Amino acid sequence: MTTMMGRRTFLEIAALSVGLLAGCGNAASSANDDVSARKVLRFGMGSLGAPLDMQKNGMSVAGTLTDSIFEGLLTWNDDLHLVPTLLTELPSFADDGVTLPCELLPGVTVHDGSTLTTEDVKFTFERMFNPATGAGNYEFYQQIKGAREMLAGERDNLDEGIVIEDDTHFSFVLSEPSATFIPALGVFYAHIFPHEACAAAGDLWGLDTNAIGTGKYLLESNDDTTQAVFKRFEEYHGERPLLDEIDIIYYPDGSTKLNAFKNGDIDWCDIGFSLYREYKDDPDFVGNTYPYLPLGLQFVNLNLNDPQLADVRVRQALSLAINRQELVDEVMDGQGQAASGFLTPQIPGFDEAAPAFEYNPDRARELLNEAAPDGLHIDFRTRALFSTVATAIQGYWQAVGVDCDLQQMDNGIFMQDWAAGNLQVLVNGWFADYPGGDGLLSYFMTDNAKNHSSFYANPAFDELVAQARIELDADAQANLYRQADDILTRQDYATIPILYPHYNYAAKPWVLNHQVGNMSFNMWNIDIDTQQ
Repeated sequence: MTTMMGRRTFLEIAALSVGLLAGCGNAASSANDDVSARKVLRFGMGSLGAPLDMQKNGMSVAGTLTDSIFEGLLTWNDDLHLVPTLLTELPSFADDGVTLPCELLPGVTVHDGSTLTTEDVKFTFERMFNPATGAGNYEFYQQIKGAREMLAGERDNLDEGIVIEDDTHFSFVLSEPSATFIPALGVFYAHIFPHEACAAAGDLWGLDTNAIGTGKYLLESNDDTTQAVFKRFEEYHGERPLLDEIDIIYYPDGSTKLNAFKNGDIDWCDIGFSLYREYKDDPDFVGNTYPYLPLGLQFVNLNLNDPQLADVRVRQALSLAINRQELVDEVMDGQGQAASGFLTPQIPGFDEAAPAFEYNPDRARELLNEAAPDGLHIDFRTRALFSTVATAIQGYWQAVGVDCDLQQMDNGIFMQDWAAGNLQVLVNGWFADYPGGDGLLSYFMTDNAKNHSSFYANPAFDELVAQARIELDADAQANLYRQADDILTRQDYATIPILYPHYNYAAKPWVLNHQVGNMSFNMWNIDIDTQQ
């Protein structure tokens, strides 16, 4: 029989055990410690199976671990505000529009006892663009002067792109103006790595405990199939971290993880959509479940190279056939919002005046009769993650006369075919790394769309997104993104936005300050009420 216990009971038993052990050994070793008040957070998640190195690891969930170890120069906090972390203040471009003077906080201690300097910053970005590193997450930063040449193997440094004055003062110098560069410095792809430790680890960086940074917690142990253990970094440069220890515990599937929450084995975890309906009314989850809205959407991706999808009337008909509100209410159990564009409500440029896309099956049939009088056949593909939504969409399309063959694909094969442009129609999810329109709309720029089984190519759309990338006035930039979204989704119907999903997580009552800003469960401000 599993015995349920509160956090305080758990801690009292742990304290008694420690006391008994101390009595058998050195009784003075913990004489001044209030062990019963020790704060340990246990977080449950699926195993990453990837290094704790965000230059190479593109999974946003990895930020749950890496954001405790490493820091960037700036950070998007859980309120989605950009704040300085390793810099003294938010930087701004000089009058030339390409020079970005920065000042590091003085005396920042790294987990290995070294002091962070501007040389570590330069090393980090040079490592990113060194082809030998094999980094994949550099797109945000390749405007740094010399970066593209490094990627091409034409040079081995960023001497012109990162100009160092002393240990705390340096400047980024870009090859062209960029309004996206500063906000991208707050994304975990720009974690700053200590030069000596990272270089010494070589290819092992991010594996085992070869992950050393300036973050609030240091990595004590790391078995990527069972758990990772973090301890408070006592020399942290900011306010003292609130937790003594963080245990990241890995589970093979969602059901096992949620049952661990029920049994009191973990304190905090996400609730996958496929299991939300099953657990939402469970007594152990009622009152302990919280929604959050990530910076992304679920949508139908259309391959515009396919002759059947070349006519905009066909694409409009496929959109009109979908009852998004019914899908949200019935299929998603209310966990979402019917889409009105590709930009999401938290992102500047979202058109608040635009209604959700219309549901009009009669008009959909009319358009299909006009544009596809011989009938329309769709090879519809999905992954398990989106299978429920895909099945509902298949039903809507069949109801207006579309011959729709839906198949669920293995995730690995799906990703290969998607990138190769082999899929005709698919359901996908796309999420921005920070609240900026470029992270979503750049998916459909001509050079990118061909890598996403889309092949959308509209010079007017490309130009608007390109202008937004260099527009420093926030209102003007948002307006450019708004116009681009309108062309993409309401004029060209080049893609079919479906919904903005609401996700959920569960937290025990003793977990304080829990919040999810986007996709990572950050431990920055988490505290434990040891009296519960």
